[in-house]
Amino acid sequence: MSVVDELTQLEEHVQRRMRELKPLVDEYSELEVVAKRLGISPAAQDSAPRRRSKRGGTTASRSASKATSKSSRTRRATARATRPTRARAGKRRDDVLAAVKRRPGVTIREVGEELGVDPTSLYRVVHGLQSDGLVRKDGRGLQLAGSVPAIADNGASPAAGEPAS
Repeated sequence: MSVVDELTQLEEHVQRRMRELKPLVDEYSELEVVAKRLGISPAAQDSAPRRRSKRGGTTASRSASKATSKSSRTRRATARATRPTRARAGKRRDDVLAAVKRRPGVTIREVGEELGVDPTSLYRVVHGLQSDGLVRKDGRGLQLAGSVPAIADNGASPAAGEPAS
């Protein structure tokens, strides 16, 4: 095998791996944004493992809880007071399923924009749908997987005995 052939193979390998890893890099970038919103430092995750204290918690979590300032407590209280009312149980799940049914390949961010909610609040819902085998992630997009219960146009599941519209 010539050097040119080896370089060509190496170039193809690098391009193939870059295509394979792109969705993971994109997801990592999204997680960095979420971590920043939650006040989690990505660099802190890479540091040495935390040691357990005698009380059972980590020493870092105990010192962080002591450092909670009055202003951060006030911000949390204000956020709770201005938070929109919660959706009924299962509504977000139905809404996400309806969005994926209407637009296969839709991203979590796009579903959040469509529903008028923070996309980070949908990750748990999507994970549950994946666990139940109703939705699968294809890169960043969501696809229906397997059998999905009928969903009415308004996003609600039809009542027992009613045909799906």
